Amino acid sequence: MTKLFALFTLFIATGFATVVQLTPPLLNTETIRSEIACNRPMRIGRFNISKEDFSGEKGAKTVINCLGHGGSGWTTLFGSVNQAIRLFEATQPNKIVPIRVIGAGCMGLTVAAELTRLGYKVAGITAKEFYDTASWRATGYFALVSVKTSPEEQENLNLIGMDTFRTYQQIEQNRHPFLFPDTVRMIPVYCSKETDSGVEDLEIRGLIPPREEVTLDFGNGVIYPDYVKYMTYFMDVTKIMRQLNIEVDRIGIPIEIKELNSFDEVDEAVVFNCSGLGGKVLNGDNNLVPVRGHLLLMDEKSGIDHMDYMIYTKDPNAEGKYIYMFPKPRQVTLVEQEGYDCQGLLGGTFIPLKDGISQEEVAQIDRKSFEDLRHRNALFFTGKPFPEKN
Repeated sequence: MTKLFALFTLFIATGFATVVQLTPPLLNTETIRSEIACNRPMRIGRFNISKEDFSGEKGAKTVINCLGHGGSGWTTLFGSVNQAIRLFEATQPNKIVPIRVIGAGCMGLTVAAELTRLGYKVAGITAKEFYDTASWRATGYFALVSVKTSPEEQENLNLIGMDTFRTYQQIEQNRHPFLFPDTVRMIPVYCSKETDSGVEDLEIRGLIPPREEVTLDFGNGVIYPDYVKYMTYFMDVTKIMRQLNIEVDRIGIPIEIKELNSFDEVDEAVVFNCSGLGGKVLNGDNNLVPVRGHLLLMDEKSGIDHMDYMIYTKDPNAEGKYIYMFPKPRQVTLVEQEGYDCQGLLGGTFIPLKDGISQEEVAQIDRKSFEDLRHRNALFFTGKPFPEKN
């Protein structure tokens, strides 16, 4: 009788929306594998995908910029690279002139590989760091979120996203020249009706199935009516970064770890600038803002059933904040370059950092953010506070 009563109560509360039974992750001090923080390179107003002429002590240079994508670097990757290369090819370049790529995140590696495929000579990649980047730490959710472009830039942003989405389709269908289909998969994401999911334009263009109104039931007494189910890609960014690195190595492009403060430090006359936050100095661009993000990585004790769906939603218990969960299976860091297995991650935060902020202030932001994430995610998935001690 108790179960029947619960089902009847759920039906009354949700009306005719489909009830989706989901298994939440188990959350306690033993199931959180690690805490990860990073800065996303977000450019306010619009991405910097542009051509500029630089003149310095070593002569004139053609600089093609491709940076400032915030938390949507993987969602805008291929569309941004294609747009940057089109700008370059409009100059009718000589293919034997060597090119220097700055930046070894997903943008820099992809630019180097694609230019080589098109017959250009890439002399090398110069980057401040390789493993300690947002590209390795990213969540892998295909959606135009965590960007701060102007309304005038939205149409271009959507086109870049569509171009990138179609490339992920090619990867999934095993039609990409060097990225394998095991790096992407189409899975459901659940968002409240009040949340901009970042995939609405995909739905409008018929690239994903129509949304479905649902009620989430976590099987532990936590029920959320008025949610929407979309289908979109989850990208295994660790695998893609590995495969990009393998391709760059295969075609013989060296990677030099070095911080650049001016394009004049580059010998080559053509530069593809994918430096992310480095563009603040290289381009003198004060519109580039580091946006701090925080993630909780879960281990095998948290279970595995939550690895087949995603959550991206406004936090119903904290105004102005978000809950997200994505099934990332492996994490790479500067310290653990071979990576370690995990059972998904929890977020999320979007905290712009002010100029001149001290390391002590950043550490304080991190401590408070991780504590807040533990509490808010536990409340969202279980309806109870996070058990700090078992």
